[in-house]
Amino acid sequence: MIAATQDPFIVEKIGLTVFGNEYAEVPVSWGLDDLVFARVRAAAGATPLRRITYAKGAFDAYYHPKPSLFRNEREELTNLVRQIAGNAGCERYVVVTRGEGMLPGTNQPLRGLGILNRGIGIISHSFLYVYLGVTVFDGQSFEIRKGPGVTLEAVVKRMADSFGQDEHLRKVDNSLFPVAAADAASSTTLRDNIRDFLTERLDKTLPPYFAP
Repeated sequence: MIAATQDPFIVEKIGLTVFGNEYAEVPVSWGLDDLVFARVRAAAGATPLRRITYAKGAFDAYYHPKPSLFRNEREELTNLVRQIAGNAGCERYVVVTRGEGMLPGTNQPLRGLGILNRGIGIISHSFLYVYLGVTVFDGQSFEIRKGPGVTLEAVVKRMADSFGQDEHLRKVDNSLFPVAAADAASSTTLRDNIRDFLTERLDKTLPPYFAP
């Protein structure tokens, strides 16, 4: 198992116009990947699970690629996982990475784990967000296995969910949004809230990957 959400926590302000937008990646030490591994182990049940470590910065180029018109993220991730796995010899590799979505009703992308404040002054709202990617690789060929989300039932469920509240967002009080982005790293309340939300998302997302 490779846990690769890594350290950055995103602090994002979305104003009424693009000129009011602010974005910052804040390094934190909240044990997020340790939490990811713990929830994968819980979802795996009796299935033996081994955590594969990797060098610091191994995912930097994947998360911050050079501009390209023809980027192939699946191929990049496959090559990276093959390199990290080395001679580990596992039957399969479950890789949890930061994912990407869109803020409902906008073309504003949201990536990984973070907090956003949308609006201005007293008419603003704050949300935690958690976007993850779960990819399973064959241990021999490193081909990406079809995930449980690629079913008619899952597609219909996602369509139904789209008419309700986005499950990747959790509304929080504006007081949780840091005055300065760097303040996020020292906020135990923010840490505890995002860990709780991350646990919720993982416990909902992971079990189908280990179903018989």
